[in-house]
Amino acid sequence: MRILVLGSGGREHSIIWKLSLDERINEIISFSDNYGISQLSKNLKTENDDLNSIVKQIISLSPDLVIVGPEEPLSEGITNLLTEKNIKCFGPSKEASRIESSKIFSKKLMMENNIPTSYAEFFSNFDKAKNYCLTKGYKNIVIKADGLAAGKGVFLPNSEEELITILDDIMNKNMLGNSGKSILVEDRIYGKEVSVFCFTDGVNFSKPIAICDYKRVQDNDMGPNTGGMGCYTPPEFWSIDLEDSIIENIIVPTINAMREKKSTFQGMLYTGIMMTKDGPKVIEYNCRFGDPECELIMPMFEGNILDVFMDIANSKLKNNSVKWKNKKGLCVVICSGGYPEKYNKELEINGIKDLEEKIICFHSGTKMKNNKIVTNGGRVLVLSNIDDSINACRENIYTQIEKISFKDSFYRKDIGLRAVKND
Repeated sequence: MRILVLGSGGREHSIIWKLSLDERINEIISFSDNYGISQLSKNLKTENDDLNSIVKQIISLSPDLVIVGPEEPLSEGITNLLTEKNIKCFGPSKEASRIESSKIFSKKLMMENNIPTSYAEFFSNFDKAKNYCLTKGYKNIVIKADGLAAGKGVFLPNSEEELITILDDIMNKNMLGNSGKSILVEDRIYGKEVSVFCFTDGVNFSKPIAICDYKRVQDNDMGPNTGGMGCYTPPEFWSIDLEDSIIENIIVPTINAMREKKSTFQGMLYTGIMMTKDGPKVIEYNCRFGDPECELIMPMFEGNILDVFMDIANSKLKNNSVKWKNKKGLCVVICSGGYPEKYNKELEINGIKDLEEKIICFHSGTKMKNNKIVTNGGRVLVLSNIDDSINACRENIYTQIEKISFKDSFYRKDIGLRAVKND
């Protein structure tokens, strides 16, 4: 079989790594200069980044399946265009991807279907938004841009002055472009966060996997938000009863509501949940694998994942077809100095070959230059490990991570630490 994976980060490297273990797959194709991906796939250059050009090139390759990693091409309708040409895809349609590409769409979906979430109001007028926010109080709200904003569309103001500045930047100064033309203002809720992932063909769905990630750049959740500094599974507070509650009150109603809106969701449903004093509440949905969560999902998946991808592409997923290993997992992201702000690229990376075999090294932002592996992004490498306890995973990774070196590299040292006491 010939499989094409669209995307160039650690998420896509982990998917390709998992697929490469399946002897039925003769060829994996990608459009990426990511060094890790290049070792496992045939890397082709795209003529340009225009969606129609990429679709045309994919059609010419006649793959048996296309797996779409990033949210942007999904929101632009790449699966619609490929499906029209009888190319099978893993990933939701443009209509279904609104669950991530429009926060207003997803919030209305929750509120209309009694899916537990925080209350919100919607605005496209600066003055009305400002008056509402000031009435609610800056401590009690979260401001979200409606559209995709590369992880930069959620704001928690710390003062009235900051609140007004945020609204002005988004709605008047167009800091986020069209993504900020409309906003929603949510009641702020508190608790532990967890990301819950399940495969679905729009009717049937898999047993979920729950993962806790770390968004802040520094230890003890200090510093600015990032794309993700590491994660672990399962959460220390996870239980069968909690899983059943989330399935019954969140996953099933979401899948059913999307189908009723004629936006059947097929792919990986990624639900961000806050564990509040009143129970689990949805913060947001995403229409694809998370990153770096995918770098744990792939090692934790039991068996050949191609079968699940194909079953979903053919709308025939079996509820019991997904099994997760009875293990615990953890991954740590190694970043370039300055991330998530400005950082240097093309710094030589040393030590990857010195890692022990039990550590899986996924490449997020690397490439080959002058016969050397160099950095090519803010998040550079992800070290993943599964074992019998979170503590063992931590020891496995943190005793090996110092073998990796490049100028000004850094990583968080507290990934999974809060879960060790519950091992």
